[in-house]
Amino acid sequence: MIPYKIGIQRLRTKVSIGIYNFEKKKKQDLYISAELSFTDSKIDQDAMENSVDYDLLCDAIKKIASERHYELIENLAMHTAQGLKIIARAAHVTVRIDKPLAAKKNQAETIWVSVEA
Repeated sequence: MIPYKIGIQRLRTKVSIGIYNFEKKKKQDLYISAELSFTDSKIDQDAMENSVDYDLLCDAIKKIASERHYELIENLAMHTAQGLKIIARAAHVTVRIDKPLAAKKNQAETIWVSVEA
């Protein structure tokens, strides 16, 4: 068994998120990144069943993000990390979400949250 990781960097997603009325009326762009760690793998055997479909992971992130309105990016990050961990059977998942609207409002390069599951 060889440990390995799969990463998705800054998947752009339109999400209904925020606590303010204007945020509840219009979806915002978020950038969702995920790192999945695997410890029980057989990647030394060159067959797809020993990995995870990247399209499946990206689709799962988009589905979780679109399921409902989230008030907090922390909550969305938690749901995303937990969902990916189950879907991919990963040992550990870290999800980072960047919120450009919050960064722009505060004249920051980025504002982000990271959650581990």
